[in-house]
Amino acid sequence: FERLPLSDRASMVGLLLATIDCIGGDEDTQRAYDRMTAHELFLKFNLSPRLVKDFLKPTLLVGLFKPPEELSALVVMELLYYYALAHQDSFDVRWIKNGTVADSLIAPLAEYLITDKNLDVRGGCRVNEINFSDESKNDARLSIRYSNADGSI
Repeated sequence: FERLPLSDRASMVGLLLATIDCIGGDEDTQRAYDRMTAHELFLKFNLSPRLVKDFLKPTLLVGLFKPPEELSALVVMELLYYYALAHQDSFDVRWIKNGTVADSLIAPLAEYLITDKNLDVRGGCRVNEINFSDESKNDARLSIRYSNADGSI
């Protein structure tokens, strides 16, 4: 959020006003917001496209697992109210500054596991089963059954 220009952040004022109207409003007001998509809400209250693209859409994808076009405006405002206003001190979200999650987190972890721990890291696979038999302290065995992205083993 801090990386957004002030003008983009300022466009969020309309969403705050809508949230106050909705959360503090009567049932008819809440039903009206519930019939509206979050995308329509963002357009109606003139939120900047960059604010939506760089902050709100990723937040909704992480928090509700759907883009604004598929979410009720009421649900989105309740989520934002919960995270941003009511429980701000309880959450500390960090965004990756450079690169992707794969480049910044997954690849270094995989490299560490391969080189330092001598493990087999397989991308694009699904672990179907992990068996650990501890028949005796001297003869412990680990077996893992994988499947490829297409389902073949």
